[in-house]
Amino acid sequence: DRHQRDARLLERYETQYRALTAQLADIGFIWGGSIQSQWLTCGTASCACHRDPHARHGPYLYWTSKQAGHTVSRLLHSPEAEILSEWVANRRRLQRIVRQMKGLSQKAVKVVLRLRRVE
Repeated sequence: DRHQRDARLLERYETQYRALTAQLADIGFIWGGSIQSQWLTCGTASCACHRDPHARHGPYLYWTSKQAGHTVSRLLHSPEAEILSEWVANRRRLQRIVRQMKGLSQKAVKVVLRLRRVE
């Protein structure tokens, strides 16, 4: 019957939700913004980087973020670039998991409301 199907469906949503919350425990530190790499031409006009795009210098890693409505960029050096790259990836993973949790919650609320009407 409908009530039993809804109860099983809600149980499945709860299981998926618990699996997502377990993933949250594995996320390390998080960092805002993004990390970008750039290959640059230098200030020496006779350097090969001006003639050949494959001879450009780099890659240079930059952290970029919005602060007070303005884009801010900062050159990163190792090991800071490694650390912040990992932390930005952690933040993106966190956001992906939270989106999935919200999606499950939106599905679950419909089922919960149907089950409460039956009670």
